[in-house]
Amino acid sequence: MNGKADGPPDKEPGRLPKVLFPEGASPDAAEPSRQFTQPKVLFGSPRPPTPKGDKPRVLGAGEVRRRIPCSVETLRKIDAGAAVPVAAAALRIVDGTNLDDHYFDDVVRFGARLQTEHGRLAESELALADNEALARGRRLGAELLQRLGDLDPDRVFAVRGGVLKAIKALAAPRDPDSLFLQLYPDVQALAKELDALAPEIVAVAKRLRAVGKAYAALDRDLAAHILAARFLVDHVGGIQFSDRERQAHYTSQAEAIETRIASLSATKATIEMSMHTVAGLARHVDALGHAGDGLLREELPAWHAAYSAALTAARSAQSSAQAGTRSLLRDIHARILGKLRSEE
Repeated sequence: MNGKADGPPDKEPGRLPKVLFPEGASPDAAEPSRQFTQPKVLFGSPRPPTPKGDKPRVLGAGEVRRRIPCSVETLRKIDAGAAVPVAAAALRIVDGTNLDDHYFDDVVRFGARLQTEHGRLAESELALADNEALARGRRLGAELLQRLGDLDPDRVFAVRGGVLKAIKALAAPRDPDSLFLQLYPDVQALAKELDALAPEIVAVAKRLRAVGKAYAALDRDLAAHILAARFLVDHVGGIQFSDRERQAHYTSQAEAIETRIASLSATKATIEMSMHTVAGLARHVDALGHAGDGLLREELPAWHAAYSAALTAARSAQSSAQAGTRSLLRDIHARILGKLRSEE
């Protein structure tokens, strides 16, 4: 450096200016070419897709694991009573079972999911049986029957004459009018409560029927698993391997499957009983839910009118009028009792 600033080239002869950019960096040269060829294939070379193979890819002991030979017909020979859908489901279970698994996972857990589902359904059944609305409806129905029993026409209008009538007369109140006026408001109030509770009770019955359907489906699934397990035990029993270790492995698998058959069969027997229990409970709950149908607006008003007529006739000396009104009252009373007792 000479301590002077660089001046323009035209002011300093013989001095060239410093080049800040290479020659090719001019605006014209720096603009990229817009003409280029797009590749026809982005990655690799174009080729048709490889079709999915139908050969098993799971290997066991260095050999390709083959599907266990089985058919619906073979399964139905084991259990002639098995329905075709159950046998078809059992075939799918056999196809999905891996006997070459050294951890015995398919065998040890064979059908375990169904037993878990059974536990869940049993809890649902118990919860519905203990439903608060259902318990209240039962109490209302029992109280209503008790009040109607207290107003039994044969007891209320009992007259002396004969041993049986004498016994009824001793148990009967002295004033039928007072008894009816005292108890009828209770009957009406109980009927109103039962009528208001009916939708909740009917909903419980619907849920019980759903549990029953789930039990039936589970029962069919268990039947398929048991049938598949029986086939697998027979299949393994007919296999002979030269490899002693492999033979022992399969024998252990068969023994484990037999244990699962016993366990699943016990679960199936329990489910069959549960199906009957739930069906009966659903009918009972449904009857309770519909016990009030027409009771409040039809039967009770007719019963009240017949009772009033019988009370009026009882004050007269006309035995024919008394007999006619009491006969009608007995018929209506019996019809109401029959309707309420159908839910017991």
